[in-house]
Amino acid sequence: MYSNFTVDCVILGFHEGELKVLLAERNEYPFKDWWALPGFFVDNDEEMEDAVKRILYENTGLKDVFMDQLHSFAGLKRHPKGRILTVAYYALVQLDNTKLKTKPVTNYMKQAKWFPVRNVPELAFDHKQILDLCLERLQRRLAYKPIAFELLPEKFTTHPATAGV
Repeated sequence: MYSNFTVDCVILGFHEGELKVLLAERNEYPFKDWWALPGFFVDNDEEMEDAVKRILYENTGLKDVFMDQLHSFAGLKRHPKGRILTVAYYALVQLDNTKLKTKPVTNYMKQAKWFPVRNVPELAFDHKQILDLCLERLQRRLAYKPIAFELLPEKFTTHPATAGV
């Protein structure tokens, strides 16, 4: 049985000169056939850290991604099924061939795909708000913390380090 508690994941990576976000195409109502941040319900007997790993893997096939908590969202109208609290997490990953090839391992998502953050399709639920908050926070953090290096390959030019965010 599902709780009224979900996890949503903002996965960002730098590839082909631009910042990209990983989205999953939903295979369930509400918002069937819409793109969304990878996410799902937390099991009632599940620890948060385990739920984040499970949900990211089920939605995208990705493993061993360090996730950091972003923010919680609890708006009354954020989900058609009533009040559903979500805790959003984010990760900055280097996009190598392994992370570029993503595939859901569950039937509630059709596919996972990387999109440039400047060209994101309309998103399900309040996921655009979650993505926007993540990008805003990252932009502020870049001013005082060298987190951009987590997105870049070992060898890069100065231009990619400053593009996208």
